[in-house]
Amino acid sequence: MDVIIARSMKTYQHKVVVHWGDTDPARIVFYPNYFEWFDQSTRLFFDSVGLQWEKLMEKYGISGLPIVEAKARFLAPCMFGNEIVIETQISEWSDKTFKVSHVVLNRGIRAVEGYEIRAWTQHRPEDPNRLKVISIPPEIRTAFE
Repeated sequence: MDVIIARSMKTYQHKVVVHWGDTDPARIVFYPNYFEWFDQSTRLFFDSVGLQWEKLMEKYGISGLPIVEAKARFLAPCMFGNEIVIETQISEWSDKTFKVSHVVLNRGIRAVEGYEIRAWTQHRPEDPNRLKVISIPPEIRTAFE
C-alpha cells in the first residue's frame, strides 16, 4: 500500500466551547468528547471544501467514511468554560484510506493531538450488510490541496 504524505495541507479550524456536560467531576473534558469533536471537525472540513457527505454518498455510491483507527494523546487539560480550537488536516492518503490529523489548542497551548484513519467504502453487492473498501477518486484528494 502506497502512502502519500499530503503536500500543501489545508487546515480547518473548528471552535468548541466546553460545556458542563462535556466534563468529568473534576471539570476536565471527559476524553470521549474529543473523539466526537474530531468526527465533527472532519465532516465540517469536508463541507468547507464543497464535499458534503450526503453528496459524496449520492455521487460516488459510497456508504460512508468509517473510522478504522483512532488515537489521541492528551498533553494539557481542557476545562469547563474553555473555548478550544480544533485544527484539522488530512495528513496522509493511501489508495483506499486517509489519515485526518487533529490538534486541540486551548488558549494557544497544544492540549490534545489525535488522528483518525478513515476508509472510502461501499456496500458489498452480494451482502449489503457488509462494506468493502474501494479506491478514493483523485478529485477528492485535489479538493484538499
